[in-house]
Amino acid sequence: MTDFIARLKQRKLVQWAAAYVAFSFALIQGVDVVAQQFGWPEGVRRGITLALVLGFFVMLVLAWYHGERGAQKVSGTEIVILALLLAIGGGLLWGYERKAPNPGTAVASRSPDAAQRNLGKAVPDYVAGATSSMPGIAPAASIPLKSVAVLPFVNMSGDPKNEYFSDGITEEILDALAQLPNLKIAARTSAFAFKGKAEDLRKVGEVLDVATVLEGSVQKSGDEVRITAQLIDARSGYHLWSEKYDRKLTSIFAVEDEISKAIADKLQVQLSGGSGQALVAQKTVDPRAHDFYLRGLPLVAARGPALREAVADFQQAVAIDPDYAQAWAALAEAQLLLPHYFLEPQATAAPAGEAAAHRALEIDPDTATAYVALAMHYRVLWKWTEADAAFRKALKIAPGDAESADQYGQYLLAVGRLQDALAEIDRAQKLDPLSGIIGATRTNVLTALHRFDDAQTQIGRVTSLHPDYALGHFIAADVAIYRHDYAGAKAQLDMGARQTGESPEVYSRLVGGIAGTAQRAAAIRAIPAASSDTHERLTAPARVKWLMLLGDRDDALDGLQRLGHEVMFGQDNVWQPAFDPVRGDPRFKAALKRMGLPGSPTPKGTP
Repeated sequence: MTDFIARLKQRKLVQWAAAYVAFSFALIQGVDVVAQQFGWPEGVRRGITLALVLGFFVMLVLAWYHGERGAQKVSGTEIVILALLLAIGGGLLWGYERKAPNPGTAVASRSPDAAQRNLGKAVPDYVAGATSSMPGIAPAASIPLKSVAVLPFVNMSGDPKNEYFSDGITEEILDALAQLPNLKIAARTSAFAFKGKAEDLRKVGEVLDVATVLEGSVQKSGDEVRITAQLIDARSGYHLWSEKYDRKLTSIFAVEDEISKAIADKLQVQLSGGSGQALVAQKTVDPRAHDFYLRGLPLVAARGPALREAVADFQQAVAIDPDYAQAWAALAEAQLLLPHYFLEPQATAAPAGEAAAHRALEIDPDTATAYVALAMHYRVLWKWTEADAAFRKALKIAPGDAESADQYGQYLLAVGRLQDALAEIDRAQKLDPLSGIIGATRTNVLTALHRFDDAQTQIGRVTSLHPDYALGHFIAADVAIYRHDYAGAKAQLDMGARQTGESPEVYSRLVGGIAGTAQRAAAIRAIPAASSDTHERLTAPARVKWLMLLGDRDDALDGLQRLGHEVMFGQDNVWQPAFDPVRGDPRFKAALKRMGLPGSPTPKGTP
């Protein structure tokens, strides 16, 4: 052993090895920087690393050989041979790497089955097994490089009651990034599905179809706040950027703007207004008003009865700071959503929501949420041109906002632009793949297009992913009826009715009347007998649809002609298959004309 060690020293193998390792480490670091800048495939970087490992053993052989000869100089010929060996070895290894499956990398031409298996593994615990793929979305050839998911920032304040604050900061950063036209930003619903989950970021990236993930934490104490943020490559796990901010609450918007711009810079996304553009308005807002605004944001996202609390929080915010545009816009959205969840009549909620939206735009004409709220309002009033213009303004300001895309998709369905509606809702679903409402909207569009099997697949995933989403079950029942699966329709209506506190008996009777003529007369009589107080889903448009399904065309058309500006759900609009038998009826055409709608669905791309 002593003789062997002496021979190692004589041949300077230790020095050669140390020098080679140092050179390789420096080269790998340089390659990593270049690869990040130019978006090299992970296989290239791995191939270079493996080639350097192979070269290490070649270097040891050369060092021993030269030491044996008593000379430590390497000839030019040997350098060429070494380079050729490294090139050939690296090429072979890279080729193998490209063929080998790599769970951490977006693989071109990934098969649908493989994508579904990956997604099934990647979803959080509470949705594991509920879905194996995102319905309607073909696996992307590659994950877009300019894409990011902002995971919920961790509340480090030591008080669970401050959870709303860290969630709110996350949402404001999401809203800021949604303004970047060339950046794909995963929407809130899907990103927040991973809240509190210790998921592998590679899996998160695959599920949300993003290349990077922003993580962070918020620690609030009095009027002081500490925010930490780090941008991570979801494919490799490398940290691309990190920063810590210790600021006063009055400077919170500046921090959010800095974080958003840092992400844009790292992902090489051009700001539409130039480098001086502010993604977060640098207006002074009373911290108390901002606090109420942040309290309301998760309540709006939760929908349902929580909307009432959200309205109260936003009202507090604008009472404290009457010039807070974002709070006015959020108030408008929350108020206009109340009738959709049977929490307030349209007659009182709509004027208040419209006034709040206009107030927001008076303060800041670039408030995207206010335009979305106005567009929703105009849609109910059948002001189709005004609604389209408002949606377009919202999408111009925040092209990456999934909520705007979803609402615009609902509008396009309402006016009969079915192919355009499908394209827009597909875009929304790519931004927010785990959203229940987007999946429900897509089902309504597919049903209107008579793609019943696709609609069944879509709504099946929605009800599996969101089993407590009542509207999902009602839509699933409609799809089942169109597919003549009456037992399935009754089961879905039973679940939906129980979740909304309604009696399933009336719905069961309606389906029975559709399934067989013997029960039809009793089913038709059950519609006017069902009180709107006890059967909230039997709205005026829904009653018209059920009469059509039961074959009572005269009463259905009379009801359609009497419809006012009620909230109309996607499965109840006039483009659904229930109205196919009367499309040539003059009374149906007259009803469409009164509503300002075309006599038939318009081709794709038609305004």
